[in-house]
Amino acid sequence: MASDGEDMNVTPAESLASATDTEDEETDSPALQSDLNSDEEQLDVEEVPATAEDAEMDELMKQLEDYTPAIPDALTMHALKTAGFSTVDPKIVRLISVSAQKFISDIANDALQHCKTRTTNIQHSSGHSSSKDKKNPKDRKYTLAMEDLVPALADHGITMRKPQYFV
Repeated sequence: MASDGEDMNVTPAESLASATDTEDEETDSPALQSDLNSDEEQLDVEEVPATAEDAEMDELMKQLEDYTPAIPDALTMHALKTAGFSTVDPKIVRLISVSAQKFISDIANDALQHCKTRTTNIQHSSGHSSSKDKKNPKDRKYTLAMEDLVPALADHGITMRKPQYFV
């Protein structure tokens, strides 16, 4: 033994042979094998997530199966394949579709807020108001303009510039 400070010289083949011998001794016992098999047959074990995060993820995946996002899965798969990401798991594709929908929705909502702020500032700075301007703000229709979209995209880290036209 090497416990008294002596060096042992063991070749890799001897090391491998001794390791497989101990593994064979553990798995060769027929009583042990029959106990393992009987335990598996008798127990109906339901898989329980290890953490609360895993449970939440499982619940989210179950909800995604029933939800149809505004961005079709086929379009998402095409965009992913174009970007070099190939997956066959529809849950991942659906999750990315919902994430893209949320991202676009956030940008559109921010652009709407910029539009409302801009139109309110224009009305107050002009000093005059017509009967058209006195409408209930809920009844007013807004148009998505580049003036509103550019700052909304900038808030999300996307730089967008109008193309220069030469006349």
